[in-house]
Amino acid sequence: MLRKILHPFFVLYQVVFAWWAAILLTALTSIAILVFGRYLRIKNGDYYPAIIWCKLTCWLFFIPVKVVGRDQHVEKDKNYVFVANHQGMFDVLVMYGYIGKNFKWIMKDALRKVPLLGKACAETEHIFVNRTTPQKDLLRKALKILKGGKSMTIFAEGTRSDDGKLGKFKKGAFVIANMAQKDIIPITIQGSYEILPKGCMCLHWSPIILTFHAPVVCKGRDSENAERMLEETRAAIAKTLGEE
Repeated sequence: MLRKILHPFFVLYQVVFAWWAAILLTALTSIAILVFGRYLRIKNGDYYPAIIWCKLTCWLFFIPVKVVGRDQHVEKDKNYVFVANHQGMFDVLVMYGYIGKNFKWIMKDALRKVPLLGKACAETEHIFVNRTTPQKDLLRKALKILKGGKSMTIFAEGTRSDDGKLGKFKKGAFVIANMAQKDIIPITIQGSYEILPKGCMCLHWSPIILTFHAPVVCKGRDSENAERMLEETRAAIAKTLGEE
């Protein structure tokens, strides 16, 4: 009831201030990433500005984020393939802001066209893909990142959920983990669909829970291993969502 009463004021706040502040913050962050990460080549110069951007954006829209299981399951001296479900636009923000490791995304090629942000991502090793991207090219870039000591983050469904429910997982993340011999950390995102369901123009308030699961250990290097990792990862995420 209270949410319904306050929602018109939240929408007004977004239109008058929050969206404009978020656009400015994104532009400044993109410039910082290019300067510190690409041109000055400061260690983690492309990573820390992004963390600040993501956490400030969540704060700007009053979105609380609860992190569960990260310290228990993510080791500091290892890199992983992080695999999550994809509910909404805030997924990128909470993943970047709260994973706690320098990682690279596999993202849609359309994001390359976003002013400043697209260039910042392109210049700092993030991987853009579309339907015509050769699998060998994708694997080569991903393996280079993982062998270099950084992690990868992938939304296994490939796109946002239409209704907030878990969709079918694509095999790409698991083929990459299989080839690189890296463990997968499944991550369940809850609450972000309610913030901006497809078709809505303004955000709704909702808390987000980011749950880190026990690593899905890479065993062997064959198609059966990749398929096993997919099934175990999806089962862990589905269980937390109550969609077993």
